[in-house]
Amino acid sequence: MICPECRYDNIEGVDYCANCGHDLAGLNRPGAPGADRGLEFIHQSLSEVPAKGPVKVSASDPVGLAVRMMQHTDTNCVLVMDGTRLAGIITPWDILHKVAGPSEDLNAVSCRQVMTADPVFLRDRDDIAVAINKMSVGGFRHIPLLQESQPVAVVSINDLFRHIAHHLA
Repeated sequence: MICPECRYDNIEGVDYCANCGHDLAGLNRPGAPGADRGLEFIHQSLSEVPAKGPVKVSASDPVGLAVRMMQHTDTNCVLVMDGTRLAGIITPWDILHKVAGPSEDLNAVSCRQVMTADPVFLRDRDDIAVAINKMSVGGFRHIPLLQESQPVAVVSINDLFRHIAHHLA
């Protein structure tokens, strides 16, 4: 149990902080006064997290185009669109594990063949806690943010950690 006063990591269930003596009784109950002190940032909206705008390709575009777009925009994913609908996402992992090789022609393979279809997405009004949970459970590093049904940004785990780092020190 983390002491809300001095941030010392105590043994779970103790009544007083071993470092500063602060009363910890009941802090492990949800809603207890002081239980969430210092953790308010976890409930901030994802719209407050600085994130890159989405880089988009069409499902029929060649993977080579997706690679070039990742290189030129210095991003680690592209969103694959089927018209105006988000159809998938392509990351370097997809390219390395699904298509890369010395004899592969990246212009002969479509994004549809390589993408991770129907990616998990969040709304820009969802909070940081939801994003961290989704990324952790799903084992991925990027989540598209949608406003209504359109991608408006992609939040990476790096974006989230940069945003919350000063709260964790």
